[in-house]
Amino acid sequence: MEDYFRIGVLSSPHGVKGEISVYPTTDDLMRFKDLRDAYISIKGEMKPVHVNSCKYKKNMPVLGFDEYTSIDDIQPLKGSELYVDRANAIELEEGEYFLADVIGFTVMSADKKIGVVKDYIENEADQVIFIIEAEDGSEKMIPDIPEFISEVDLDEGIMYVKLIKGM
Repeated sequence: MEDYFRIGVLSSPHGVKGEISVYPTTDDLMRFKDLRDAYISIKGEMKPVHVNSCKYKKNMPVLGFDEYTSIDDIQPLKGSELYVDRANAIELEEGEYFLADVIGFTVMSADKKIGVVKDYIENEADQVIFIIEAEDGSEKMIPDIPEFISEVDLDEGIMYVKLIKGM
């Protein structure tokens, strides 16, 4: 299971006091409002930061951090990814799961092993597509919609899928 979850990408500085716009990569845009502890991935290392302010401009959160107090401090972080740890992740509803937690799951279709979840991507339409490393060495892409994903068994580590001809 993943220890960190990406919730956004630092976009562009906002003002001169070290605030920065965040392109959200989470389903819950309002989750930034109560965010206090987060991490910025800098050269592969998770640097802890403390959020001291949050406002919204054009449906994007603008965050301020205790550790960065000027535009010169925050400018180099543009494009860095913003994470939370599992303790600060949003609570999930029954039947929901974190996408990062299914990486490595076995993918089954009609009692036949298809492969393993290698990764996932999100397209411009905010649709999640799982990348499956198939048993034959090929790569398959399966959209995260009920027509293709019938069940995700978190306890057993199995994703059950319904494939169509050509997949």
